[in-house]
Amino acid sequence: MRKLSLTIAIVIVTLTTYAQKGKNSVGFGADVGLPLGEFGDICTVGFGGYAKALLGVGSAGQVSFTSGYTVFNVKSELRQMLGVDKSSVRIIPVLFGYRHNMKGVYLEPQIGLGIFSAKASVGNISATNSENAFAWGFGGGYAWQNGLDLGVNFSGAAKDGSTDSWINLRLGYNISLRK
Repeated sequence: MRKLSLTIAIVIVTLTTYAQKGKNSVGFGADVGLPLGEFGDICTVGFGGYAKALLGVGSAGQVSFTSGYTVFNVKSELRQMLGVDKSSVRIIPVLFGYRHNMKGVYLEPQIGLGIFSAKASVGNISATNSENAFAWGFGGGYAWQNGLDLGVNFSGAAKDGSTDSWINLRLGYNISLRK
């Protein structure tokens, strides 16, 4: 137990020391989601937004926390087959990652939780079902000095042997938290 406590303390001190050298920022923006595979057979293009916190570690790295909300509408053929008026899939990702910056260009792998909610309506009656799944993403982009951030991200989520995946096209803005 003492070794574990000592190891945790060393890691915290090291990260805190490096964080003082890095760039901290927060960001927000819009997503356009392009569903892939079977998910693409069911849903149309999705739209949403995201918020992000970036904690600087070292001179080129940032630990990231990202969450958002994206809605994918179910395709009309499937809605007609199911006999529903409206149907959609809503995704709330809660992801942790590491962003490596290279003179504006960045790469960012992420892992975390995806909260999926499916909603269907017939007339005035609607039903919703929610599930959690292991989620991941890998993306990259370009962040300008003025805060503009343009990126692309491959995202996926898996549960019970089933995987949904999509590509996010992102346009965002980052605000530096310099002292």
